[in-house]
Amino acid sequence: MNKGAMFLLGATLALGFAWSANMISNAMVRMRQQNLIRVKGVAEQKIKSNWASWQCEFWCKAANLREGYEVLSKSKDAVRAFLESKGIIVDNIAFQPISIELEYQADEKGHKTNFIQFYVLRQYVMLESADILKIDAVSKEITDLIKQGIELRSNSPMFVNTDIESIKIDLLGKATKNAYERADILAKNSNGKVGTLSSASQGVFQITPVNSTDVSDDGNYDTSTIEKTIKAIVTLEFQVEK
Repeated sequence: MNKGAMFLLGATLALGFAWSANMISNAMVRMRQQNLIRVKGVAEQKIKSNWASWQCEFWCKAANLREGYEVLSKSKDAVRAFLESKGIIVDNIAFQPISIELEYQADEKGHKTNFIQFYVLRQYVMLESADILKIDAVSKEITDLIKQGIELRSNSPMFVNTDIESIKIDLLGKATKNAYERADILAKNSNGKVGTLSSASQGVFQITPVNSTDVSDDGNYDTSTIEKTIKAIVTLEFQVEK
């Protein structure tokens, strides 16, 4: 047998051995994979917010700052009086610093000039309270002040549960139990039993309005509703023993 033939035979045998080794390796991987079971566990709970925050913006336009401050001061007094009339504790009312914007007069072509036409003065009032129903009502009723000539905008309240972290931990435990129960059913139906835990991963929490089907890869945290649903998902991988 010449050298060329011997080389070709050697290369063929080498490829054959490599292919066989690869097949054996893949078979071992499949065997190992067949001894594992991966399941998802789910737990959810309805929760109610116990804290609310809200802010409202009011403003005025004036030809000069002195007039603007006088008008805004009267608006502030009216806002404070309204909140107190609704039972809001004075210490819970926080007025933010006044901000000032300048509006310049435009020329005939619509280009702004250096002449100040108006001063726009803005101020925010903020509330935080455990009395979430009162905050919710105030946020809707304060627009009645518009009838008094006060320019304002009421933002939607934000409702949260201050115990959310402990709720998350409790749900993780329930989701893990649910995953184990699923694994146990699958293993028993395969004439096996659940062995040791090989891996575990936690999914993102979904905090959504009740009956919502919204799902986000980054997780949801609804703050627009008082009552919500929180859902936890975990993925567990167990050894399966025969």
